[in-house]
Amino acid sequence: MDTLRKPSLHFPHPPTGKYYPVDAGYPNFTGYLGPYKATRYHLPHFRLGPRARGRNEVFNYLHSSLRSFIERSFGCCKARWKILDNMPPFPLKTTTHIIVACMALHNFIRRNDTDDEEFMLFNENVQFDYDAEVDENILEDVIWEEPNQESIRQMKQVRDNIRNHMFTNV
Repeated sequence: MDTLRKPSLHFPHPPTGKYYPVDAGYPNFTGYLGPYKATRYHLPHFRLGPRARGRNEVFNYLHSSLRSFIERSFGCCKARWKILDNMPPFPLKTTTHIIVACMALHNFIRRNDTDDEEFMLFNENVQFDYDAEVDENILEDVIWEEPNQESIRQMKQVRDNIRNHMFTNV
């Protein structure tokens, strides 16, 4: 949470209406979507135990799967471009350009070489639409606001709406 609070670190907060899937260590507040607490969450618990039961467990399973996919994507990029694994202390603008260039190359290779060895190491037969439209204005500056009861309530409502929507569209 300290990183989120320090404007000097230029942490890229999610744009309005978007959110990051975070683990249970973060509070569930505007822009940061956490799992249901006191409910099974981590993938090994689902792999070794019974199937997910109930709406909250199913949501947590899918939330954990999404976070795992994101972590694998970063792992793949760090394995391919070693500079990402041990970034020298460049100015923030240079660091940002390096990361964006690596991600652009990652996406280009992913779209054009489905048999790439690096991706095969990290892929778990996940299908993804790489031709989806991207909103170019999504990287607007977002001002940090300290979590409060209203932002926590609103994000819990977003989570509940997502969970309920999953069951109405099965």
